[in-house]
Amino acid sequence: MIEKLPEFHISLLGKDLSPVNSVKDLGVTFDKHLTFNEHTINLVSSCISTLAQISRVKHIFRNELITMISALVFSKLFYCSSVWSNITISNVNKLQKVQNFAARIVSNTRKYDHITPVLKNLKWLPVKTYLWYRDAILAFKCMTGLAPNYLSSKFINRGDVSKRNTRNSHLLNIPLFKTATGQRSFSYRVVSIWNNLPTNLKLCNNVASFKSNLKKHLLKEFLNS
Repeated sequence: MIEKLPEFHISLLGKDLSPVNSVKDLGVTFDKHLTFNEHTINLVSSCISTLAQISRVKHIFRNELITMISALVFSKLFYCSSVWSNITISNVNKLQKVQNFAARIVSNTRKYDHITPVLKNLKWLPVKTYLWYRDAILAFKCMTGLAPNYLSSKFINRGDVSKRNTRNSHLLNIPLFKTATGQRSFSYRVVSIWNNLPTNLKLCNNVASFKSNLKKHLLKEFLNS
């Protein structure tokens, strides 16, 4: 729809203000098409730069490498991930290269050695799975009233829509999005995640228990893959 909009500008205090292609807000770069391509590029560049510096001194901080990488790299890599986790597979692969580089630094693995066994040994979920994990945590908060109302109010049980008590009435009603763009939206992703979670995870008493059990579940699947 953006392509159909005419060019425009706004005059303010004698200056012309024109639209820009991207803007940064609270550390996240938004482009006009919400692809988060620029955000991914900036994020990867920053993380790789930090990892390169850590790699130069890894022999000094060998016992603290994982702590350093978690604090200086992974905290940045997954910052506000629920906002942009609908990125393309291509962008996810770029982020995976950051995690792979970090794993090679920690394990002292060579550049062309297979990295999956290293990730399994470190018990690090792949980036794609970890983004799903973080979205699942937000889904749990939405379903248990721990998220802001403007998020929780987006979701309705099927039973509340059909007014019938069926075996699927406890599941969330799926939004009617037929386009790929609609299915990348926050509300559609959370519904899909929640409906596919095992029942025992949905019944966790608190967020800490949910996080722990979900991570064990995902790690078990990853380690057995």
